[in-house]
Amino acid sequence: MSKLLDVEAAAEALPPEQKEELFRFLAAHLRVSDPQPRKAHLVREGDDAFLEAPPGAPLMTTENIKRMLEDWP
Repeated sequence: MSKLLDVEAAAEALPPEQKEELFRFLAAHLRVSDPQPRKAHLVREGDDAFLEAPPGAPLMTTENIKRMLEDWP
């Protein structure tokens, strides 16, 4: 059985007040996707150019960069 089916079955088995609590939790943690995808954009300052991350992008810490490079094809 798939994990999603297990979760759905568990949610259905909850009493109404716990279903409401689960709904509030999910609503608070899920974001509505933007109609247009967020992308980095090129910013030029004098002779320099750099990419500016979109709002909500993860911080470019050493750990995050290492993780991204590990996933690079």
